Amino acid sequence: MRMYEVYILNRPVFFTENPQAKQNDLVIKEPNKKQLQELPQLLRQHTGIKGVTLASSDVASLWMNFCILYQEVLAAGCVVENRDGAFLWIERNTRWDLPKGKVEKGESIEEAAAREVTEETGIDRLSLAGHLRTTYHTYEESGIPILKTTFWFHAHHDGKDTKGAPQSEEGITDVQWKFRPFGPELLENTYPSILDLVASIPD
Repeated sequence: MRMYEVYILNRPVFFTENPQAKQNDLVIKEPNKKQLQELPQLLRQHTGIKGVTLASSDVASLWMNFCILYQEVLAAGCVVENRDGAFLWIERNTRWDLPKGKVEKGESIEEAAAREVTEETGIDRLSLAGHLRTTYHTYEESGIPILKTTFWFHAHHDGKDTKGAPQSEEGITDVQWKFRPFGPELLENTYPSILDLVASIPD
């Protein structure tokens, strides 16, 4: 079964054939263009909605109809693991996140992922171990609706507790290596999609 997931206002929106609604979820069957356009406004107005399920017999077409409402931005990032098994985290705009950024003209997605890690954290000596997954989230920039497509890679750092250098102009205030299991100060102040990414790497 094909399914897509996008985060709108940090809440998951699922595109699927067979809805499995959870508590506080909203299910919309065969949504039209107007309903797709109004999803951000709906979530702003109803903060109790934890997630939305969009059900359709043609999920691929529904996803495409959603995507054409947005201007796409390509980005790449890494879940970086060092030789001790710790993971690289950044504190950006008071929340814990993983290093990522836009793909520049003329560079590959893999090159962008490694470059963004080094620019945002000061950590280099990286080797990409493989593509983890692709995530999607929306936001507005100068009134234009943006769909950011981020390609994530698992990367290894050829070092241990290497000290980082946060890129302050990007709102990054701290760079830290953290071991699993992560403490509540991180778990309660990050994004669900980011935790899912790290959890996809086996212990």
